[in-house]
Amino acid sequence: MKHLFLFIIISVLMILGCRGKNGGSVVTPPKKPGVGDSSIHGPSKNTQNPLDDFDKKYIIEKKALNQGMQIEWITTAPKENPTLKDGEVCMISYRLTLPDGKIIDGNSRLKLPFVPFIVGYNMQTPGWDIGFKELRVGDFAKIVIPAQKAYGKQGLSKVVPPDSPVWLYVRVISRVIPDYEGDGMKTWIFDKGEPNALDDDPDKEILYHCLASSKSNPHVQNSLIKNHPLTYMPGQLNVVPGLRNLLSKARKNQKIFALLSPKQAYGESGLGNIVQPNETVFFNITIASVRKL
Repeated sequence: MKHLFLFIIISVLMILGCRGKNGGSVVTPPKKPGVGDSSIHGPSKNTQNPLDDFDKKYIIEKKALNQGMQIEWITTAPKENPTLKDGEVCMISYRLTLPDGKIIDGNSRLKLPFVPFIVGYNMQTPGWDIGFKELRVGDFAKIVIPAQKAYGKQGLSKVVPPDSPVWLYVRVISRVIPDYEGDGMKTWIFDKGEPNALDDDPDKEILYHCLASSKSNPHVQNSLIKNHPLTYMPGQLNVVPGLRNLLSKARKNQKIFALLSPKQAYGESGLGNIVQPNETVFFNITIASVRKL
């Protein structure tokens, strides 16, 4: 599973230029709390868990899923809004809590209004992908994620105890239309980076961080584990085809999501036991620097 803190790091890097496109409006009835409001985690006079009062007061609809999960809606979007699908990117505002009410993650802790999320590609723990495919743009919901779809028997360091379920309170703000779609590639550029004299110069070295995952494996690649950026020079074949042109045009501080078909990723053969044959792969890229050779 992807570690919670790696998602936080990438969210910080990517938020500088985040924007939603053509996603529709968020449905927010008067007097309903937002995911960032103090009422979702403020003190309670009646219970030890501050979320109990919140849930009893605001949850209006529930749906049990087959894998021990449950969706509980606080605000429902119009039913004509389609549910989210694998490979779609959306902007979200969220809180991740333990069942005792302790908040363990959330965009407001980073002082961010929202963060991007791609559905279906193990960007977070499996419960996120299962739950998000029940949601629409405009929904504000609580996703109850059992331990086996969260952090399992190991938990997460001192943050999530072993065998603990987690509760994800999330508002889906908008879908994000790809900046480019074609030839087996979809790319979303969240920050265009800093233009410089090396933009059209092939004699350069690009340093970048990358988190890559697929539907079958959340650990295809992760340069953040050792905090050591990867390198690419135009013309090299040390990256998959879909990344070569993308990285050749890279600028410092550029933030990119790329969803690559097998043709643009690891093809019919896959990559050992890391990427399955004919598997689509998601890349989350931040350009650290571009320098002259």
